[in-house]
Amino acid sequence: MWGSAKEKTTPVVFEVRAGEVIVRRSSRGRAIIRRLSNGSVHALPFLRWAGGKQWIARLSQHLLPPNFTGKYFEPFLGAANLFLALKPTRAVLSDINQDLICTYRAIANDVEGVIATLQQYAFNKRFFLAMRKKRPRHPIRVAARFIYLNKTAWNGLYRVNPLGQFNVPYGGHRNLRICPNDRLRGASSLFHGATLLEGDFERSVSDAASGDFVYLDPPYITGHTNNGFLSYNARLFSWDDQVRLSVVAKRLAGKGVRVLVSNANHPAVSQLYDGFFHYVVERNSLIGGWEGTRGRVSESLISSFPLIGVQSEVL
Repeated sequence: MWGSAKEKTTPVVFEVRAGEVIVRRSSRGRAIIRRLSNGSVHALPFLRWAGGKQWIARLSQHLLPPNFTGKYFEPFLGAANLFLALKPTRAVLSDINQDLICTYRAIANDVEGVIATLQQYAFNKRFFLAMRKKRPRHPIRVAARFIYLNKTAWNGLYRVNPLGQFNVPYGGHRNLRICPNDRLRGASSLFHGATLLEGDFERSVSDAASGDFVYLDPPYITGHTNNGFLSYNARLFSWDDQVRLSVVAKRLAGKGVRVLVSNANHPAVSQLYDGFFHYVVERNSLIGGWEGTRGRVSESLISSFPLIGVQSEVL
């Protein structure tokens, strides 16, 4: 379909280390195919985000499709790590989280207003609890509240109850920089040139055409990848949505769109992407938002084109 005929192979492994990425033929093999240096990232994310893909940002130039000149789509935007690293000239960015998209729009349109508002906020539990109860309407205050709660809440998590009320507890961080002005200003011009949408992933990528690049990074866990995976992950992203995502990915690839999916390294997931190339990423976990997820983890990169020119297992 997109890869060559299926053979009995194992996925190529990207082992992410502090200063480099080791590319190996398999998880158990010692033979090194290639060493990739972690490139520098000039526009850094200003949000803490569980599953935010800080590691993928430094690999960004290695993951681009060959000779890419089209439009970039990212419908599970989160902390926007890959977008900020790639700095594409044309981009359609989206997320189902309305406050997140409102925050990025405010950063694009009036970053100095957001910075000035953040500088008025106190860094203590009493102010945090008061801010958690508020529901501002002005975009600048929505953005300032969102960034403040993200920086001061436990583990950088974003969670609301059925009434839409933010309910993550205070993180109790020390020496935390609430207002990363340099990062906010660095991201502002990039977001200003992008189309920012809120809504479902399928609708957000519907206009992608041949030559465009779509990065799909749905919510998923890296722990509980054995018998408990389906039930645990359903709390973040339902299995029906996982199936629908794979259908969308194959539809896009079928019309010439280059597609890259990051997802849980689980057989139930990989079986959805027949014809795609499969790579495994091994890395250290940075945020332990789920019990037992700190430490060494693995996850999948599923692509409609060979990454860094290296053929891998075809699903």
